[in-house]
Amino acid sequence: MCYQIDAWLERPDPYLQVVHKERKIPVIQWRGRTVKEMIADGLLCPSDFSDSNVNQQELLKELFLLSCMDEYA
Repeated sequence: MCYQIDAWLERPDPYLQVVHKERKIPVIQWRGRTVKEMIADGLLCPSDFSDSNVNQQELLKELFLLSCMDEYA
């Protein structure tokens, strides 16, 4: 997998980013109110990021699709 998910969704100022492992650059980055709205809308589920049974590749695909949505870009 070429990407790493860095997420802290349950803090007062939540953030989520996907970082390219080799280049060390964020390719997706959401913070604060945007993350809170995505959780409230059901687009993000905090437990998906801590559950070891969740397929990381599928989670990454979902995040890339969400990043294509105009509302959250």
